[in-house]
Amino acid sequence: MKNKVTKSIQPIEKFNYEIIGSSKIITDCKNNALRIAKSDAPVLITGESGTGKELFANFIFKESKRNKKPFIQINCASLPESMIEAELFGHVKGAFTDAVSDRKGKFIAADTGTIFLDEICELPVQTQSRLLRVIERSLVDKLGSDTPYEIDVRIISATNKNIKEEIKKGNFREDLYYRLNVLSLHIPPLREHKTDIPELVKYFIENSRENRILDNDAINKLHLYYWPGNVRELKNYLKRLFITSKRQIIGENSIDIEINEENNFLPLKKAINKFKKKYIIDILSANNWNQSKTSDVLGIQRTYLSRLIKELEISEAPNGSLASSNSEAPIGSEATE
Repeated sequence: MKNKVTKSIQPIEKFNYEIIGSSKIITDCKNNALRIAKSDAPVLITGESGTGKELFANFIFKESKRNKKPFIQINCASLPESMIEAELFGHVKGAFTDAVSDRKGKFIAADTGTIFLDEICELPVQTQSRLLRVIERSLVDKLGSDTPYEIDVRIISATNKNIKEEIKKGNFREDLYYRLNVLSLHIPPLREHKTDIPELVKYFIENSRENRILDNDAINKLHLYYWPGNVRELKNYLKRLFITSKRQIIGENSIDIEINEENNFLPLKKAINKFKKKYIIDILSANNWNQSKTSDVLGIQRTYLSRLIKELEISEAPNGSLASSNSEAPIGSEATE
């Protein structure tokens, strides 16, 4: 747990709109978002839950020429199916039982500006059809009204689902996908840019107003975790850590995350040794733990195999010893190719 994958956390300069990270993969995302922001075309943002899709949507809006106009955000998963069309497109008084007054809806509220449709795959198929007509015609038909309302809206949408798989399942309209996906931006999971963890930790500490420090070993341990919940999970974990640990300087022993190596990208040397160990055990087992036969199969000297067994801490055979047919040469002997 002492692998020095980071240096001490140094002061960082915030990127506009609090997109934290200086890794190449995140820098590329920022640059792509800047280019997208200059266009008026629809954009689809994809990425796992917790990666920062909403943050990038805000960034695109604030860097666009519409940044002085309305920015309407709506989470499609949070709307009751019975009310979603009224929320998006509006209604007139009397359109349905509870429509006691006119409502302009989110699209009309976003006129001349931008609308952000988060979790777009959660829209019912019927509502997708209506949304497609709005995009094609730039007209909104309020529920209960025969008079269309002309709008000029830039659409940003986002999903954490594999939208092509949703199309195959019949859950999402393919023609709507092509309308929304004129421009695309994929936000990578945290496990693909773990070098940003020190900056993220420092940023979250500063914004929590906690007078805390994570030492290098603690930061290194955070690198070993898979982070399935991505940046959001890291943020929430730190909140919990500051509650459960009263230390000002937090060390690795306070980091109680479960490290599952099967789901982590290991350092190259560790990954190679892990493969070597499993492979040698498999060959030993196939040869009844006989080192001479195993070394022949592996194409190495038996003395080198003995050294690998010791270095890789390979357990003894079930009968209590590693079988051998010849006396062993000194451990320091060299391997042959």
